[in-house]
Amino acid sequence: MASADLVKQLEEQLATITQYEGTELKRRQEWGTITFDEAAQDIDTALSIALDLSTMPLVHLTDQAAQDITNAIPNVATYLEQIDNFELQGNAQSNRDNIATHLKSAVAQFHTVTSQWIPYLAYKRGDFSENIKKFEETIENARSQYGQAVDFAKAKEGEVNKIVEASREASASAGAATFTHEFEEEAKKLAVTSRWWLGTVASLAFVTVMVSVLSFSWPSLPNDADVWAALRHVVAKVSVIAVLFTGTVWCGRIYRAIRHQCSINRHRALSLKTFQAFVQATDDPATRDAVLMATTRSIFANVPTGLVDERSASQDTSVSVLEVGKSAGKAVPTNRVASPDA
Repeated sequence: MASADLVKQLEEQLATITQYEGTELKRRQEWGTITFDEAAQDIDTALSIALDLSTMPLVHLTDQAAQDITNAIPNVATYLEQIDNFELQGNAQSNRDNIATHLKSAVAQFHTVTSQWIPYLAYKRGDFSENIKKFEETIENARSQYGQAVDFAKAKEGEVNKIVEASREASASAGAATFTHEFEEEAKKLAVTSRWWLGTVASLAFVTVMVSVLSFSWPSLPNDADVWAALRHVVAKVSVIAVLFTGTVWCGRIYRAIRHQCSINRHRALSLKTFQAFVQATDDPATRDAVLMATTRSIFANVPTGLVDERSASQDTSVSVLEVGKSAGKAVPTNRVASPDA
């Protein structure tokens, strides 16, 4: 064990380093762009070792060890003092590099003579046994919490599954409600547009009738007109009436097409509402799937409304992957037999 005088001397020397704790030694405003960032690790190492030793029972050191550590401290303290008193005079950058180089060497020597004793002193202070005990308690707590978490997860598994299922249903309902709103809004817009076209049709039809009636008496044909003049007179009137009649028919077809699209969108909105009603009324997944397939066919089918000609389109244009697969499977042998290379 170290003598009391050596321990006291060592503590005094350690204080010459620990006094710089909290002091900015790496960069200062008055230094400008010149900093001691390259020596930052050495500064931190010196302060860390000195602070650790100052809290340890130094009496457990041997006299030789206490003397070696005491002898290594003054060099470190000297260069820390030079950094603390550093000023921008002369070749400041060269002075900075010189101080950093000597500090590095001094800290390396300080670390060498202390590193082998710090674990021993920490053990004597009781840190090791206390840390091991805390570590074991932490492991035991972690195991206990892990077991509780596993038990909780197993107990809540069914509830979590129900929450997930409810979330999926809520998402599906929200999506169906969104598309229902979209179809309804589109139907309303088309209904308004169709009224404008209906007014256009009525206006053109009225103009066509009025022109047809007026054409019998105005403009009148002169009594001395020959055959060619009469023919030109009649052709001009017929052409005007034909153009007006064609425009009336064309606008009427646009009106029918828009009304057709309006009816289709209303049909789709009602189909989605029906789907939501059926889904909310049953918990059977098979029933829901069947309702979903039927609703899909109903929404995307070519629904006849009586407004447009449906002879060129099938009333059920829904795509079934299963039916396509069956058709493809049946078509392969037929194609092979019909092939010229067979």
